[in-house]
Amino acid sequence: MFVPTDFLMVLMVAIWGFNFPVVKYATRIMAPLAYNAMRISLAALVLLVFASVTVRARPTRRQVLLLLGLGVLGNGIYQMVFVGSVVNTDVGIAALLLAASPAFIALLSRAAGLGEISARCALGIALSLAGVALIALTSRVALDGTSTLEGNLLAVLAAVIWAVYVVLQARFVSDVEDTTVAALTLTGGAIPLLIFGFPSLVATHWSALPGDVWLAILYGGIISLALASVFWYRGIRILGATRTGIYLHFEPVFALLAAWIWLHEHPTPMQGVGAVTILAGVTLTHT
Repeated sequence: MFVPTDFLMVLMVAIWGFNFPVVKYATRIMAPLAYNAMRISLAALVLLVFASVTVRARPTRRQVLLLLGLGVLGNGIYQMVFVGSVVNTDVGIAALLLAASPAFIALLSRAAGLGEISARCALGIALSLAGVALIALTSRVALDGTSTLEGNLLAVLAAVIWAVYVVLQARFVSDVEDTTVAALTLTGGAIPLLIFGFPSLVATHWSALPGDVWLAILYGGIISLALASVFWYRGIRILGATRTGIYLHFEPVFALLAAWIWLHEHPTPMQGVGAVTILAGVTLTHT
């Protein structure tokens, strides 16, 4: 039976799916590092304020340091690779490749001793990885002569990095309130992005940016990262990880729809086969 939180999950995946073309648009006008540094710093600030008001139990110093370190990986390095993939390939393809992350999470969880892999799950992993290979290696040549292969491979790398981050978080930080986890990991991610993005931030003519780019920064920071993260952790708490994770299967659907409407992207037939293979594999991995 659907409950109000289920509708929040649908809204969450729609927000994350629509974020792909938003990132693509913004990084066509401003430097990707500057955009990333701005939106993640904004999200971290919003969640730190929210956590200071709502969180009851304060984390220990060790937990704070662990979460900041995990954030460097999961919201710093990951975001740099993620944006690099969106910049260098079709956003729909990037979304589909990132949708294979549950397969990598299952493999790494098994290696870390956090779970077993059933025969059904193993089949799902195999299908997901086959679909990843099919899409990643079926690169399209753009009108300007460039190839999307680099962006495809960066999307695969981003999926692996995200899987490592999720497994490490489950392995080392499992007794901290969700809002605190989100706030501190975003803060950790903002640190390397501000360092590496500092030259781009200084070189950006902020007053000359069109209003649409400022809206993209606000959407990418407050809506896609801060607000949707609150929805995600509410889903985990009320619906459970398995039921919440199922909704992630629909994220690439929203991304493909948004890319088709706003960017007029059309995947190749072979990439379509890879998309179906990945989505089937992810479904099996979570059932």
